[in-house]
Amino acid sequence: MKSKISINVVVALLAGVSCLVTLPALGLPVWALFIGWAWYFALGATPDVLKKIYPSMIPGALLALLCIFMIDFAAGFLPPMIALIIPVIITVYLLMLSLKIPSMSTSLVAFNSYSCVFAVFYGAAYRSTGSFGTDVLMAMIFSLIATGLGPLFGYFSIFFTFPEKEKS
Repeated sequence: MKSKISINVVVALLAGVSCLVTLPALGLPVWALFIGWAWYFALGATPDVLKKIYPSMIPGALLALLCIFMIDFAAGFLPPMIALIIPVIITVYLLMLSLKIPSMSTSLVAFNSYSCVFAVFYGAAYRSTGSFGTDVLMAMIFSLIATGLGPLFGYFSIFFTFPEKEKS
C-alpha cells in the first residue's frame, strides 16, 4: 500500500486533535485515549482488530470497578496492604477466566482496561460527584470512553493517509 499522506503527519495531527478530549466539557484523560490508540497498532492496525478490542475492554473495566469497591470494603477491617492484595487476587483471577471467552480474549486490552480504571479513579481523572460509589462508576465510564476513542484514532491514523494499492 502506498499512502498519499505520510502516517507521521496524520498521527501528529490526530494527536493534536485528541487533546480536545481534555476540554472541560468532556474532561477525559488524553493519556487513556493514547493507550487505546496503541492497542489498535499493537494488534495489527486493521479494522478487524476493533472486534477484538471493544469486547475485551468490558471485563477489565468491570472487574477493576469491583476491585475498587472490594478494597474500600476490606479497608474497614483489614490492614491496608492485605485490603489491597485480596481484592486484586480475586478480580485478576476472574479477569483471567474471562479471557477464556473467545470474544473477550485479548489480554493486552483486558489488562490495560483494568489498570486504566484504577489510574483514572485514583488519579482523579474524571468528573467527581463527591459520592464514593458514583465516583468509582464515573471513573470507569471516563476510562472506557477515553480508551474506547483510542482505537478510532488508530483507525483514522490509517484512513487519513488515503492508502491506495500499488500498481504492479
